[in-house]
Amino acid sequence: MDVKEKVAGDWVDITAQFRDAAQALPLGGLLHEDSFGLGEAMNAVEMMDTKMDAYCEENRICRKVLSFEEARKDHLKVSNFSPEEQLGIIDELLACLATWLNGHNLAQTVFTCWYVHDLGAVEDAVLKAACIGVLKYCAYVREVLVASSVHEDEDQQTTLYQGFDLLRDLNDRRAMASLKDVEADVSRQIRHFANPKSQSQPFTSAHCCTGANADNLDQVRALLVRIRFIKHLFGFGMHSENHQDDTRAEAKKALESALAQLPELEKTLHLGITRSKGAPKNALMLGFEPLVNERLLPPSPRLPRMMSRSDAIKYFSNLIPQLTSALEIVTLPSLQACLDCFWRFSWRRPLPAVVARSYLLHLYFMLDMKKSELRLKDSCRSFCNPPSLMPKVKMSTMPDVMHHLHEFFGLLGQALDEIVHVLCMQRSWHRQKLVGVMNKLATLQDQGEQLDLSFCTVLTTSDPDYHHNGYFSSYVLWFILQVEIHYVLLPFELELYSIDEYHYVFWYVEYLFGWMGGCFKAAIEVQKLSELAGMKGSKKAKTARKVVREKEQLIILMQGKQNLARGCLRVIEAMHSCGRMEKPKYPFGSEQTRFYHRFQALNTFDRPPALTHEIYKERHNFEALKEQDFAILMTQAVDVFKTACDFLEKVPQEHPEVSSLLKVAKTNTVVCKLLSSGHKRLDTTQPPQFDFSIHRHFPVVRPL
Repeated sequence: MDVKEKVAGDWVDITAQFRDAAQALPLGGLLHEDSFGLGEAMNAVEMMDTKMDAYCEENRICRKVLSFEEARKDHLKVSNFSPEEQLGIIDELLACLATWLNGHNLAQTVFTCWYVHDLGAVEDAVLKAACIGVLKYCAYVREVLVASSVHEDEDQQTTLYQGFDLLRDLNDRRAMASLKDVEADVSRQIRHFANPKSQSQPFTSAHCCTGANADNLDQVRALLVRIRFIKHLFGFGMHSENHQDDTRAEAKKALESALAQLPELEKTLHLGITRSKGAPKNALMLGFEPLVNERLLPPSPRLPRMMSRSDAIKYFSNLIPQLTSALEIVTLPSLQACLDCFWRFSWRRPLPAVVARSYLLHLYFMLDMKKSELRLKDSCRSFCNPPSLMPKVKMSTMPDVMHHLHEFFGLLGQALDEIVHVLCMQRSWHRQKLVGVMNKLATLQDQGEQLDLSFCTVLTTSDPDYHHNGYFSSYVLWFILQVEIHYVLLPFELELYSIDEYHYVFWYVEYLFGWMGGCFKAAIEVQKLSELAGMKGSKKAKTARKVVREKEQLIILMQGKQNLARGCLRVIEAMHSCGRMEKPKYPFGSEQTRFYHRFQALNTFDRPPALTHEIYKERHNFEALKEQDFAILMTQAVDVFKTACDFLEKVPQEHPEVSSLLKVAKTNTVVCKLLSSGHKRLDTTQPPQFDFSIHRHFPVVRPL
């Protein structure tokens, strides 16, 4: 039916006049009116474009869209399903679930299934239990997504439209019992038909598959796999919300069991019904209507790209290990171990799914918040062990001191909560969100310095054997440097830096890693002073020495990274000396402006002092580089990369970054040695390629 016939009114075709008027515009030109400018043009919906106009597809599909009740009256099947039909419907429902988890909304994914709109009308026990399990899992995931709030609208949609019931009123035990009952009955049915003696006899049960027999035993086994997979997914959602250790172990076990079902599930995808390839466009999958909720959506909703069933299996295969990794956060012993977990999670390639990142943050905040201050104090003791946190020091029990410490660690806890929240967001948002965190850390830095000064005065009268110089300020500096390094290195992953900026970026990176090493050295010195003041020979002294050894290893790692950055500097300088790289000309700006925009946020802190473009220009003269010998500069790069290798080889190989950093350092050593000796000629004026495939922040130099 033509669109004109469906809408009443007199229509006039203006296509010809419109095309004639458009000919007067140049290619790419826009007609500007006061009431319709560029902003309106960018926000406008292009009518009849399938990617922008959500109702274009609906208008092309000339069928009446039925609700569940209307479809049921129109002979929608609600009972007497064959195993093949049950398999097809459940597989399609799992594909809808994966599509929702991947970023679309419930109205266009899970709730396109007619049966989830009214489970009371579904008479088939197997299908009903599967729908219950999926809806309950959706309810748990949606709660985590809303509570964590680490997603933007383009990442995930959690809108729950009126009339959508995720069964939060249904008791979890009753929902799990329905799945277990179906699982048990289907298992008995398999044993019944697998036994030659009983397979000729009928099998009767409230949950049995209609039409099941010895000939379609493979389909019944495949159905059991799907019931178990949904049961384990729902079990994870249910157990992960509990605070007890045994239930968290059950959550991990549920994920492992769900992952174990996926290979068999993938092998049996062909056993369920599908909409045949040759079917007309109007043909529907049994139990599904993609347009059933279109009228609930906004005028210009996103057009979902539904996952195929095989793609859904791959999605779950990637998601479940990420969720398992997120569960480790509740077993970590210290605050720094938790922060390291967040850093590693945010550095993963590809970035974990928004559901996994939300669960990681949600589980972290589910830890007993009453112990958050205690965890911060334990972390501070482990880092520098200030006298104000030593139980045997008199000042630690003074009311004023305890009040100031409570305020300080309360503000620090808020700043750290913001840091982990940012780390669970999309990488593209990190730099913008970290600016606010830096402002809080700058305030904490000032407060830490004031506490150190005031506590020094108190110690002179109460405990003259101790001092309190630089304890809390160094502790805050540790977090500041972690944030600054992430802020500067992240654009390498996002490909925001141009190759012309690499020189001053690696110069700044070298500077920050130097400060990080110095921060650890200062912490070791004050910790040793605390040990000399009264901990010698005790068990705490042995623990302190162990922590000192860990810091010494971190210092070596920082020195290795510092030399890697310095080596990249030498390579870039050598390329400038031979003309393969040159400073660009900026017709609409300057290098100083770029430098300022890249590192402006770092001016917030007093320590480390922010570097300026004037300092950079004083230390690096690129005109003088043209007079230096290429081979000498490359030889210097070889020596620096060798030094990096020596440092990194001293770090325990269990560290997650060491192997990739060593590979970068060794490869660059070989490349630079070949270039310095002349074995590899530079027959081109093209700049080298900086390959970040091995490590996300330190590249392998590949001359063209």
